[in-house]
Amino acid sequence: MPRTLAEELASKQREISVAEFFERNRQILGFDNPLRALLTTVKEGVDNALDACEEARVLPDITVEIAKAGPDRLQVVIADNGPGILKREIPNVFGRLLYGSRFHANRQSRGQQGIGISAAVLYAGLTTARPVKIVSKVREEEAAHVLELLLDTQKNLPKVVSDDLTLWDRESGTSIALVLKAKYQRGRQSPFEYLRGTAIVNPHARLVLVEPDGTRITYERASTEVPPLPKEVAPHPYGLELGELSYRLKSAGGKSIADTLGKQFAGVTPRAVTEILARAKLSGKEAPASIHGEELEGLLAAMHAVRLLPPSAESLSPIGPILIKRGLRNVLGDVRPDFYAPPVSRPPKVRGGFPFLVEVGLVYGGGLPPDQPIQLLRFANRVPLLFQQGACAITNAVQNLDWRRYGLEQKGGAGLPTGPALLLVHVASTKIPFTSEAKEAVAEDPEVDREITLALQTAARHLKTHLSRRNRRALAQEKFDIILRILPKLAEKTSGIVGKPVPDLTPVITRIMDVVNIDGALEKGPSGLLVRADLTNYTPRARVLELFVELPAESFPTARFDPTPDGTDAELGRAWWTLPKLAPSGKTRITVTFPAATEIDASDLSWYVAGVDEAHLLGGEPLPGDWDVRLPRAVIEAAETGGEDAVLAGESEVDYDAAEARANADDDE
Repeated sequence: MPRTLAEELASKQREISVAEFFERNRQILGFDNPLRALLTTVKEGVDNALDACEEARVLPDITVEIAKAGPDRLQVVIADNGPGILKREIPNVFGRLLYGSRFHANRQSRGQQGIGISAAVLYAGLTTARPVKIVSKVREEEAAHVLELLLDTQKNLPKVVSDDLTLWDRESGTSIALVLKAKYQRGRQSPFEYLRGTAIVNPHARLVLVEPDGTRITYERASTEVPPLPKEVAPHPYGLELGELSYRLKSAGGKSIADTLGKQFAGVTPRAVTEILARAKLSGKEAPASIHGEELEGLLAAMHAVRLLPPSAESLSPIGPILIKRGLRNVLGDVRPDFYAPPVSRPPKVRGGFPFLVEVGLVYGGGLPPDQPIQLLRFANRVPLLFQQGACAITNAVQNLDWRRYGLEQKGGAGLPTGPALLLVHVASTKIPFTSEAKEAVAEDPEVDREITLALQTAARHLKTHLSRRNRRALAQEKFDIILRILPKLAEKTSGIVGKPVPDLTPVITRIMDVVNIDGALEKGPSGLLVRADLTNYTPRARVLELFVELPAESFPTARFDPTPDGTDAELGRAWWTLPKLAPSGKTRITVTFPAATEIDASDLSWYVAGVDEAHLLGGEPLPGDWDVRLPRAVIEAAETGGEDAVLAGESEVDYDAAEARANADDDE
């Protein structure tokens, strides 16, 4: 009996390995052309090195060497000072797709899929048929293991070509050398740009790039603290779907659903357990694995409806405001922007049961081009995103914000704005919603979009405030220059006409200006770096001012203040003074001295003044209302009695009419 068509088709069915699938669809992983293949290889190697060093609590020291190995071939060597890899694990780590330790870990890491570096090994074998060479040394062993291997795509298994030992001049670390079909050129999507972005959001790492022509580029670390290691946390009920909930309940192994809810899910307090069970109409004694169908749907709906604790940030590793600013300054030193907006770090939120948060940094002015679209730097879990910018949720959020409201040009209120600005957006999560396995863009998600937009708006408001104050300062300075240039000449000519001495114009100039001005600058002195703040009272009355300074907390212990502050908060990096009464046109100076080796700039110190509204303050900020500091009694009494005019009992405004009358009387004599 002849075989049917269905039987013939069935005979052709066979299982394919994941390696074989990606071999034929390598563009999914970012290996669709020589330029992109090189960047993907460097990216995956450096990401693995950073993760390994941070898990071992070691400051990363990573070198990427790219050299010519033929007409269209390059050799890429990536070496780190991490903990190394045990010999038995080397073949699986580098020669087997979907093999890793982070896929099921509910904490932030750069690589989670187990595809990255093994995909680079796969591509190298496909394009050059050359094995990759891995050198790895763990601290407990004297020699390093040297393995050469290929990836068997049909079986998705590593094939060890050679195995040897060698002496290596480092305590521990890993090195991988690949020869692949690739092309190197500088540009927005190059290893150079990738390492530049990596240095910004990983200021604790030292990164070295050796280009094919021998050019050596080094990004020194700007921080000596390894970021806290994220902790694994239970999933949060918000955003969970039925399948995930069912899996969690069946794998929990608890005796009762009441016990399981409090232990297997984050943010669920005993009170919340009681409310969830009541809404789901469960007694709490049911076995978790027995809940399915309508009961499971009711339980999920109840978990979404009950008010739970917000997600913990313990599973995340945000950059943090201080290091965002330091990383930008470290890499953008030659650009020297005029303004570093206070970096924004949003509180963690939940999507799909996984916590995430958004951070934004913004710089403006200096050497940034004023007539081009702003530079947008996208990051996910401290990794630069250099491809698919137009398909990324970060880009869409930036383009959909009306930047005209905040001082940047933007045609039609949509698209990337134009101006001398650089914008950094970082999304950190235990599970980033990437658009593809290549991890090149963040997918659209309502919760993520909302948080990015809120963070952008906060940073944009800082920019708007800066531009407004800059314009106001420029106008005030112009006004001041005109006054100083014209009034003395006018007074001199007028006095000559009436035959009287030239009067003292200081009270008049002060009354016209009506501002308190803070002028900060950095000087190099014999005892170290000195940041000074000159404060001048260009207002018509004597004032007692409360001056506050905020500086990087890690620099606070080495700072020396003159005069001695009236109060300090070393943990937050803050100090404050009650200044002596300043008469109109009176001046005073505060100095902060640091050791000569300190990496600090005048813009690292933020100055705030209590008791002066924004309209009468230049060079500083009004004291933020959320600062929990103990103010001197004079300011407290002023607030209690209702305003700035009562800051000091007995202070008085200058009587210009009386001063003029006395001057006339003196002239008559």
